[in-house]
Order: sequence, then structure tokens, then C-alpha cells
Amino acid sequence: MSRRTSALRTLGFAALYLLATYAGRLTVMDATNLSLVWPAAGVSAVWFLVQCTSRWRFLDVLALAAVTMVVNVATGAPAPLAAWFVVANLVQALVFVRLFRRWLPHLWGGGGDRPLARTAELWRLATASFLATACGALLGPTGVWLVEGHYSWPATAVWLTRNTVSILLIGVTGLRIGHLVAHHLLGPGWWRVLRDRWSAAHPARQVEYLAVLLLSAAAYATVFGIHQTLPLAFAVIVMTVWAGSRLHTAFVVVHDLLFGTVAILCTLRGYGVFAQIASHPARALVAQAFVGMIAVVGLALALGRDERAALIAEMRAEKQAAGNQAALMNAIVDAMTEGLTVIDEQGRVLLRNPAVRDLMGTPGGDRVPDPGDYGLFRPDGSPLPPDEMPYRRALDGQIVRGQDVLVRNANVPDGRILSISAQALPGDLDGVRCAVTVFHDVTAERRHRGELASFAGVVAHDLLNPLATVEGWTESLAETFLDSPHPDAAEARDGLARVSRAAVRMRNLINDLLAYTTARDAVAAPTMTMLGEVVRDIAVARIDQAESTGRPVPVFDLGELHPVHADPVLLRQLLDNLISNAIKYTAAGVVPHLRIRTGQAGGFVTVTIDDNGIGIPEGQHAGIFDDFHRAHTGGGYSGTGLGLGICKRIVERHGGTIGASANPDGHGSRFTFTLPADATAVPATAAPPAARTEEPAPVLRAALQPLDPGEPVPPPAATFENAARIVLDYLHERMPLAFWAVTRVEDGRQTYLYLDADNGYGLRQGSGQAWQDTYCMHMVAGNAPTVARDAQAVPQYAASPSNRHLTVGTYAAAVITEPDGSLFGAICGMDPQKHVDDPRMSGAESLLAMLGRLLSTALAADRAHDRSANWLLRTELGTATDPVTGLPDRQAWERVLALAQHRRELLPAPAVVAVLSLDPLHAVADGGHTYLQATAHAARRTLRDSDVVARIGDTVFGIVLTRCGPDSADLVIARLHLELSGAGVRAAVGWSPVGPDHDVTAALRAAQADVATPH
Repeated sequence: MSRRTSALRTLGFAALYLLATYAGRLTVMDATNLSLVWPAAGVSAVWFLVQCTSRWRFLDVLALAAVTMVVNVATGAPAPLAAWFVVANLVQALVFVRLFRRWLPHLWGGGGDRPLARTAELWRLATASFLATACGALLGPTGVWLVEGHYSWPATAVWLTRNTVSILLIGVTGLRIGHLVAHHLLGPGWWRVLRDRWSAAHPARQVEYLAVLLLSAAAYATVFGIHQTLPLAFAVIVMTVWAGSRLHTAFVVVHDLLFGTVAILCTLRGYGVFAQIASHPARALVAQAFVGMIAVVGLALALGRDERAALIAEMRAEKQAAGNQAALMNAIVDAMTEGLTVIDEQGRVLLRNPAVRDLMGTPGGDRVPDPGDYGLFRPDGSPLPPDEMPYRRALDGQIVRGQDVLVRNANVPDGRILSISAQALPGDLDGVRCAVTVFHDVTAERRHRGELASFAGVVAHDLLNPLATVEGWTESLAETFLDSPHPDAAEARDGLARVSRAAVRMRNLINDLLAYTTARDAVAAPTMTMLGEVVRDIAVARIDQAESTGRPVPVFDLGELHPVHADPVLLRQLLDNLISNAIKYTAAGVVPHLRIRTGQAGGFVTVTIDDNGIGIPEGQHAGIFDDFHRAHTGGGYSGTGLGLGICKRIVERHGGTIGASANPDGHGSRFTFTLPADATAVPATAAPPAARTEEPAPVLRAALQPLDPGEPVPPPAATFENAARIVLDYLHERMPLAFWAVTRVEDGRQTYLYLDADNGYGLRQGSGQAWQDTYCMHMVAGNAPTVARDAQAVPQYAASPSNRHLTVGTYAAAVITEPDGSLFGAICGMDPQKHVDDPRMSGAESLLAMLGRLLSTALAADRAHDRSANWLLRTELGTATDPVTGLPDRQAWERVLALAQHRRELLPAPAVVAVLSLDPLHAVADGGHTYLQATAHAARRTLRDSDVVARIGDTVFGIVLTRCGPDSADLVIARLHLELSGAGVRAAVGWSPVGPDHDVTAALRAAQADVATPH
């Protein structure tokens, strides 16, 4: 606010306050110096609210003090008493401003930009008015007592009532008018805005406005003019109820102020039922209470009606959005090439997309028939039992991934292999559990894999003979040159040694290929095998090998190992591969330590092998079981990448699972696999299993864990935003902390996504702070507890830079993760007070962990929806392309921007909008086509698959970079310039980030301005 603006406001409010003070002093009670009416209280409240952020607000304090002093002295008050009135009015106004800005920071005048629109806000305003007036009442009547020698309790009651009503009536009016002027009426055409609004109202509503005014005037004239002695004041309440129930809130405010003023003036002039009261204080008290009641009733009705209307509009919008989302999901499901079904536990088909008929070869019915009716078989050709149907396995608690099923019927005579995944849906539908099944055709892939494996086995076997010849001749030549005096003998020996090493590597590769083929295709003969004996035999062999070669001797810690039902040859191959890997991938000079344990449950034996090796790089724990995958390509660790693939084949052929993770005891890795405990745990045939069951991803697995029976469960949510808001509401009700928020961590900052505007800390949605300065950083790292009932007793929290601007007595939080397990953000709760012994904090750790998993699951659902929306968008963009560049055209660009804006509103995420403008002289030199196509190719090479580039003008391209912050955008734009320069394209690129206070449209305008600015 400029000095001139602040000065003009100060003068304007001072003049208005002067008139209000003088008018109030004209109503001084007999034999007292207290006024019956004090409109100056409301004027001062609005005055100080408007000017509280001004740098020159001390001038407002001086102006109010001067006006109060001069008017009181001029109207007969002694100077000491006038000074008391100055202090009382100042304290009253300052306390009101303080309470208003603390309790209603989102309203205009309190730091926000919203009008008074909720009944809860009205009650807070009324409470602030009463408390501020009470502070003034402690000083004003006390000053009268000290100066004039007597204390009047009725005068105190009058002060309290008149000032409360004045602040409430004039304050509400000032807030509504201020918001209207600030947001709608600024500028020379403000009267046109009012005229247009009046013209837009329905004629019947216009008549109703006029009728309320005329009938209110008649009612007040009757009560306060014609029948002054009759107690008819209750009758005018009808007009207030009519206005509050039917008409605009701004009209209700003006109606209450206008006719409340009429009632007060009539009473002061001796008219009306209240004028019959002989006592001046009692008359003022009753009249002011009547006006206050009329105002509160009218405003409560109007604001309650507004809240109901807003809630109904929100429900309609949500219904429309849900319908649109359902239509979108139906379109996506119908467009999928994968088959998708939803089946309940009674076998009824609740959902089926068109791809099911194409893949299964049968139209199907309302119920799932016997597998034989569909022509479903195991991959080995044996009939598929009903209890192995994927949806039944999912409903039994398994998460089925990649179950291969052979389909052969009249419409698919040659057979088709389908890879099927199934998972039980959370909750139930009308008391019945359901499962979703997704499948796709993998016939060609499986055929290719089988042919490749068989080919590898044949080739490997055929290569062994010539390799043996090479090794034999190499060994013979090496012996010949061993003692040869020939001058080139040393060079020959070195070359032969190289050939010998290459032959060894070749033989290892061939042996692995043969082992891989054997593990896949050889006939297995499972029998009860003593696992402990096999492990001890392998351990002795590895110890002997180490002693004979001079390498560190491995140390084995073997527990009691349960027997297993497995093929002895394949079991030895499995254990030998895992143990040799553990020894091989140990740092130089370190003695290998292996710890092997077993456990038995559910008919299977779980074998765990822990080592102290170099470990597995993060993110590769699942990929190491892929064929030819090598996690450590450097550091002198040789290998073919087939060893763990062989282990996986062996375990799966026995119906078990295998996985890898970090060693929980420290350095190294942990390999865990399962094998049948007896013959009842596996099928009678020795064929490879039809499917494998994997553990769900960490986030989903955590979210699906059963809750404690006494743990309250929040209602389900359709999207992450809805889920987050429901969780926050639930935490506010359940736990004593004043502040709760859902945050996001991106580009080194923690941003508040969702929180209450009235949070007590002054934090706003979209605000944030550096990640390293937050409590949550220590919580996520595991250096500090998730719940700290006395936060300052935790050293990490006590030393946090956040304490400089936040008072934190209690802290509680939970992690929210992305579907891939990376950090998304946190649920964060704080309170200035310490809740060490508060029983409501009992079980906070487990509750927050459960809610964190819930939000992680909701986030995963939103991410999946985003991927589907991306696929649908790209399908749509394929029909709206530029014929020259093949990029999306202007129409498609508008669709891209609309989707980006929609995503920003649902789940704020960093994004960048860029505009690329070509040099027009170069662009048209050859007709433009070659130049434009070169630009398009350069942009495609630079951008990711999730980014979009479109031609939006003759020589202008638009770009949207998704999930990209300013720092990353600098690198992308720099890389784009390099690609353009390499293609011989001269262009200017402007860009702007999309942020919480900067939507997609604003970012596009900023990017256009940036590209037009010379750099």
C-alpha cells in the first residue's frame, strides 16, 4: 500500500469516525457521560482492519485518539475522562483486529480475499466483537468511576451491549462492502456492475426485494410510530426471517443495518415500545439487544442458506465429475486390447470389456462357467481345475501375477496362451466380495521364448565339442612352449594363456546355457530331500576350494534346516548357485559370512540365505532374476547373468517363489525362496507351475495389511484429494493437535497441499519451506520418531530451523509414498502445546501409519488413472495432427492445456509450459516444410514420452513438460537449444513454471511474453 493511498484511507476513516463519535455523544445518558448509542465502535473496527497492514498505521492510532479526545471534550466530557475513552476505544479496536485476523484469516480484512459466507464465521465474528467490547468495558466505565466518583453497572451493561451490536452490524456491513468494492466494483463502471446484477435477477425476485422493503417500512412504522404503546416489536422479526430466508446476503446486511438504525433513532426520539421504558440505561440496553437479535437472526438465516446452496452446488458438481469419470473409465476399458473382467465370489460377471470375447473366443454369459466350457487348460495341456481359476485364487487371498492359461475351443482351434493377473478388490459390493482379472495374449512371446531356450540348449551342446578341441590344442601348445628356447616363446605363451582364459569363459557361458535349459525343460523327479545334508555338502566343497586357492575361507552359520520335497539334482544346482554367488560377490580381503535358516508354514519351507557381500544396487532386487541381467558389470566380477535366472526357474518349477532384498543385519544381501514341505503342497505332475504368486508392491502390501479390530476406519475416497481431506477431517476429530496437513516433497521443498485455512500457524495452501529445514525430513530418514508428544525433547526436532517461525510442542507424521516406493510427501500434524499424557494420543503411531498407507494407495490409484488418461489423450491427439510435422495441432493443444489444468487442480504437481518461436525468415526460405519438420524432430529427441509438443501456429510450437520443476526445466530447454542448433534451426524459447498460484493459462501467457523478450 502506497503512502498516498494509506493517507487517503486514514483521512476518510477519520472523517467517518468523527461523524460517528459526534452522533454517539449526542445520545449521552442523563447525569452520565456514557452514550446510549456508539456507532464509532463499528467504524473503528472496520478502520483498523483495513489499515492493519499499512506501514503508517501509527497515524491511524493518532487520528482515532485525536478525534475521540476532541469530540468528547467538545461535548462536555472532562479531559481526564476523554483520555480514558481514548484508551478504551483503542484497546477495543486493537483487540478486535487481533482476534479477527487470528480466527478469520481467510476473510477480506483478515488477510484473505473471501467474504463472510458461513454461519461458523458469523459466530466467530460475534465472539470477537463481544470479547473486544468486554476489554473496552473494563476501561470506559472504570474511567467514569475514577473521574466522577461512582461506578454504574447499568452503564457498563450499556457499553457492552451497544458496542457489541455496533461492531457486529457496522463490521459485517463494512466487510461485505469492502469485499464487493475490492473484487467487483473497482473501476469507473462499478455502477454498471450493480445495474447488470439487478437486471439479471428474475422479475419475480425483483418484486420480492421491493415488497420486503415496503412491508418492512410499514411494519417498523406501525411498531415504532402508530401503535407505540403496544408490545408489537416481535412482528418485525417476520420481515427479517423473510429477507434472511429468501434474499441475497448483502441485501440482508443492508436491511438489518437500515431498520436497526430506524429502531434505535425512534427509541432515542421517544417513539416506539422501547421508549416507554423509564430508565435510560434499561431503554438503551433493550433497544440495542433487540437490534442485535434482529441482525444475528437475519445473518444466520442468510449465511445458512448460502452454505446449503454451496453444498448442493458442490454435490451436483461432484456428481457430474463422477459421471464424467465413469464415462471416461468406460471408454478406456472398452478401448483396451487387454481383457478385463470383474467377478464376484458367486461367479457372477459384473463387468466385461469387448476384448474378453476376442481373447477367449466365446461371448460368455452372466456367470463364469466351468473352465472346461471355456476350453481352459494348464500350459502343459492338462485341464484347469475350477479352484485354479485366477479370480478364485485372488478371492482366496492370493495376488496372482502372470498365470499362464491355455485357451483352446471351437473359435480358437490352434490354442492361445493368456497371461492372467487377478486381485481381490478392497471392500465388498452389497456384501459380496469381488475380484478384478486382466489378461492379454502372450502366445507369440511364449513360443519365441521356448524356441530361443531350446535353440540355446542345442547350440550350447553342439559347441562343447569344438571348444574341447580348442582347449586340448591350446594346452598341448602351452606345454610345447613351456621350456622352448625360442626368442618368441614368451609371447606365444602369453597369447596361449589369453586363448585359454577365453575358452574358460566360453565354457562357463555354455554350461550356464545348458543349465538354464535343463532347469526349464528337464523332467523333475521331486522326493523328500534332507536340505541340511545338501547345504553342508556344498559348504564343505566351498571351504576346500577356498583353502586350495588361498582365498579367504567362508564361514557358514547353519541352523536346523527342514527337509523339502524337491528334485535333488535341481535343489543342489539352486543352492550351489546362491552360495557361490554369495561368496563370489564379497569385497576383496573380506571373509565371507553366510547365515542359512529355514521356517515352515502353510505347507512350504522358507529358506533364507544372508551374506555380508557387496549387496545389490537399489532398484535391481527384482531385475536380477531376469535372464542375462548383471547387477555388477564392473569391479572384476565376471559372469553371464544367467545364474539367478536358473534359480528362479528351479524354484518356480517346484511351485515356490524367490526374491532378494538387503540384509537387515547390515551389509550384504538376503535371498529368500520357498519349496514344498511335502508332496501335498505341489501338483501330482512334475510340469512347470501354471502361475506364480508374487508379493504385492511395498505400498500396496502395506495398505492391504489388516487393521486392528478396534482401529476406526475412515470412509473410502475416490481420489487422492478427497482421501486427503477426509483423512485430515478424521485426524482433527480423533487427535488433539490443532494443525494437520498433507504435504508434498519436490525439488528440495516441502509444500502444503491440503490444510485448514484456520490452522493457527498462518500457513497457507501452496506455501512451504526447504526440505532440510523440516521436522518431516528427520522423520522420513528414521532419525526421529513419527510421534513426538514433547517435540523439543527430541534433539533432531529441537535443532530444526523450523522452530524459528513455528512453535511446536507436539509433532506427529506419517510417510506417503509413490507407487514405486519413492517419497511423495507426508501427513503432518503439529500443536503448540505438549500432549504428553493426553489419552487421545494413544495408538497415534499405528493410526498414522495406517492412514499413510491409505493415502499411498489412493495416490497409486490416481497415478494409474493418469496413465490411462495419458493413453486416451494420445489416442485423441492422433486424430488431430498437423499434416506437415505430424505433431498435435492447435485443437489438440487446447485439449492438452485443459487436461494439464485439470490435473493441477486435482493434485498439484510441478509442470512447465514453453513456447518455441522460429525465425520467420529462415522458416519460409524453402517453403517452410523442411525447417518445420527439423524443428519437430529436434523437439521429439529432446522431450520425454510424458511431455507434449504441438504446432500451435505457423512458426510457433507449444510444449508441456509434466512433473518438471524450474531446475529441471533449465536443463531441458538447454538441451532443446542444442538439438535445434544441431539441426540448423534458429528459434527463441520462452517458458514459465506452473505453480500453486500460477495456473496453466498464466504460465502460457508468461511463456509467450518470455519468448517475445530479447535475451
